[in-house]
Amino acid sequence: MKKIPVVLLFCLGIRIVSAQVKDVPVVVDITPLKTNQMWAAGAGKTDIIKPDKDGKYVFHFTGNFPMDVRMGIDSPKKGQLFLLLEAGNNLQVKTDFAEKTAFSGNGAENARVQYQYMSAFLDAYGKLDAKMVPMHEFYKKADSVFQLPIDMLEANKQKVTPAFYTYQTVTLRYQKLGNKMILPYYYHLGFNKKMSDVLPENFWHLDDSVQIDDQLLDNPNYVSFMIGNYPMWLTYRELYNQGRLDSSYTREETSLLRYRTVEKTYTGKMRAMAMNSWMKSILVSAKDVKAYKSLLDQYVAQCANPSDAKDVVAEYEKLSSLAAGQVPPPFTLKDINGKEVALKDYAGKVVYMDFWASWCSPCRWEMKNGSPKLHEQFKDNKDVVFLYISIDDSEEKWRKAIAQDKINGIHLLSSGGTNSQVAKAFGINGIPHYIIIGKDGKIFDNNATRPSEDVTPGKINEALRKS
Repeated sequence: MKKIPVVLLFCLGIRIVSAQVKDVPVVVDITPLKTNQMWAAGAGKTDIIKPDKDGKYVFHFTGNFPMDVRMGIDSPKKGQLFLLLEAGNNLQVKTDFAEKTAFSGNGAENARVQYQYMSAFLDAYGKLDAKMVPMHEFYKKADSVFQLPIDMLEANKQKVTPAFYTYQTVTLRYQKLGNKMILPYYYHLGFNKKMSDVLPENFWHLDDSVQIDDQLLDNPNYVSFMIGNYPMWLTYRELYNQGRLDSSYTREETSLLRYRTVEKTYTGKMRAMAMNSWMKSILVSAKDVKAYKSLLDQYVAQCANPSDAKDVVAEYEKLSSLAAGQVPPPFTLKDINGKEVALKDYAGKVVYMDFWASWCSPCRWEMKNGSPKLHEQFKDNKDVVFLYISIDDSEEKWRKAIAQDKINGIHLLSSGGTNSQVAKAFGINGIPHYIIIGKDGKIFDNNATRPSEDVTPGKINEALRKS
């Protein structure tokens, strides 16, 4: 394992007031590069556009500002830019996604400084190699890499707007904290080591600078950190204190642990938001969702506001219809060759369904490290089908990922992320996600183990015997 994934999770230590703005335009000129589309991701959505009559790409961003935005191309080469847009910006960019990138218009100096420190960060990050140095030395190197943009921003403080400086200072600091919290997990996973053996110095004191503050809830980066990384880290510490850090846990058990940790640690509106998120995670990951009916009733009665209660009860009712023994929702999608494929085409076979996307690092890791071994064990069994369903928005990225990872199996595309046709039908709100359909055409396991897990072949064999 060479790379440890970059985890861009943020936490804010001060209040940032966001502004609702109708439109912030960004015009991008990438000539002389030859391509017919660009993408931009911001405010929770991705847009793919064609050039205008002058060959330029004109994006319009709406929503709450400041807004973190990524934009780029996938051909004739890969390239991307990172921007923090403020209300009132009107930005022009000319780039070859290599050495020549220039900015003009309102917001240009902010963009120029951000481009400099993000370029330096990505270059330094690309040189990190976890296999070449001892573990604790690697942690120190990674930490210095995440400190680099912080130092560069500080050196250019007078060149950027105060709002940009404030937002990016705390963003970069908590990006660094988020990396520290998650890095041991990826290290233990990538090198197949015990979690307790890969903890850096002072790991259990990383929460010293974390705030639980309802005044920060208008910032999505803070909310993301508090719902994601922080509960994960708190759960690790709880397990460590109990001497159970190296035990194996299913996603269902992990979700319950994080729900309980948030319940006793958080306060205020942040507690309500995080408990709602992890209550849903428990239900989605449950082998038998009805086993959590009493916990759901307790949550609704004691913790949830009316809106959250209605939302999570609806999730429970939907997932009850997708429990083991239920008939799965029918679907028809096109495969990589354009042929229509329906789930019913595999009646009488055990179907191992893999929900994934090209941008999902854990998904891709499983496909490279787990799927080939799993396929090998069933290569001579015609009653087992491996069905890969991507929720990518980009067909091009989907096809490239399949080619890069050399993924065998039947490949289908259901565009639209977790709002895609099949993802919604099966209640998928996070990937990777695996489902086993039995030979009788009914759901055998609606939250199956991953390809890399030792128990997965046994689960498939169990489905073969039972059906």
